[in-house]
Amino acid sequence: MKNIILKFTMLFLLAFMVIPVVACSKEIVYYVDKRDDSPSSEQSGTKTTTAKPTQTTEEGNGDGSAFNITVWCAEEDHEMILSMLQSYEEKYSSNTYNWKIENQGEDIVSATVIRDVDAAADVFSFANDQIGTLMSAQALLQIPTAYQAQIEEQIDVAQQAAKYNNANYAIPYSYENCFLYYNKSKISNVSTLEGILQASIPGVDYNLGIDMSDSYYTTMFLYTAGVKIFGDNGNDPTDINLDNAEAYKACKYIAGLASQTKLGSIAKADQFAAFRNGKVAAMISGPHMISQFKDALGTNFGVAMLPKIRFQGESSDTQLVSFSGVKMYGISNKPNRDQKLTNEAVKVAAYLANQENQQIRLEEREFCPTNSDLFDEAINSGIDTVEVVVNQSEYSKLKPGIIQMSNYWDNMKNFLLGVYKLTYAESSWSTELKKIESKLKS
Repeated sequence: MKNIILKFTMLFLLAFMVIPVVACSKEIVYYVDKRDDSPSSEQSGTKTTTAKPTQTTEEGNGDGSAFNITVWCAEEDHEMILSMLQSYEEKYSSNTYNWKIENQGEDIVSATVIRDVDAAADVFSFANDQIGTLMSAQALLQIPTAYQAQIEEQIDVAQQAAKYNNANYAIPYSYENCFLYYNKSKISNVSTLEGILQASIPGVDYNLGIDMSDSYYTTMFLYTAGVKIFGDNGNDPTDINLDNAEAYKACKYIAGLASQTKLGSIAKADQFAAFRNGKVAAMISGPHMISQFKDALGTNFGVAMLPKIRFQGESSDTQLVSFSGVKMYGISNKPNRDQKLTNEAVKVAAYLANQENQQIRLEEREFCPTNSDLFDEAINSGIDTVEVVVNQSEYSKLKPGIIQMSNYWDNMKNFLLGVYKLTYAESSWSTELKKIESKLKS
């Protein structure tokens, strides 16, 4: 009888590349090894546990082959992914699978992959804005046409995210954008940003928290003002015009936030504690914080679309426009991998992204699905976080996936943070925006 053994070891993944230069944090690696039936044991530095044997439900499926497959996923997803892979084994019960499941941040995975494609996972989850960087190193396998039907079942924005030069290089499974979290015991009217900041809320340090050092969030002021980044669809590297009236309009708003004492720039690492300790009433963040904020707020957990804002000199409010993103599975384009193993890796990726497993993510993790049918149903799912993501999708722009986007994040982060901190005077905005334009075009 086959046993599944989880060995918890430490792996340091540190990536140094020009595009992008990212330092990966410590990762925990989960090995799934079925070499023996040894009992649970604990040794120095290694924790080994033996799980119950996998029960097969479809005998005879598969051709009896043995596969060693490495899968990368976000740390918080490893138990869910392990369960999905166990179900995959049941589906192909005549085969033998040795899984190596490693934690890897989906927002920085490209740095590790392009450092050494041959050492990368066979299957990995990644955020769509990294597809250009991955393709620059020819690190992604093109998805075979046999899986085209599955990709065409996804919402339009997900299909767009999975393409590079009009060919499919990934299989989508989750749609996301940022929205507003709030403590229902402290605030109820969260429709406008100005209203949130002006509310009288006893005991808090800040009425609203935003990580103003992260251009994923600060870019929403640019988009709301009408700025376009790499054209209407975010896929034209030559269409980058930042030195314009719309950008100045956004910068004036951001600079005006500097005087708002009830707005706090709260980094991701500090957001849970800020909610837990009652020091903030509302926070703009993404779906990755759902479970943490639910834990922090309990029954007072509330969510809403991003608030509206009022630009200087205008008499009406404008809905904040966010970045949206798509999580996808890619298959590393390893030059020396056996073709049969490559075919199996693609099949695994497609399985992890299929409609059934999107439904599981929806129910267990409140991830918004990209499958068209599930997405349409999500608006009435009764899951507040998913309904908010769907509603906010009408006011969002897909993160561009072209390689130039790798230069965008830090360059725009430094500039907009400088505008917020009043480091850059209004007279310098034009010069700084032109510098960023030049860097993004290079």
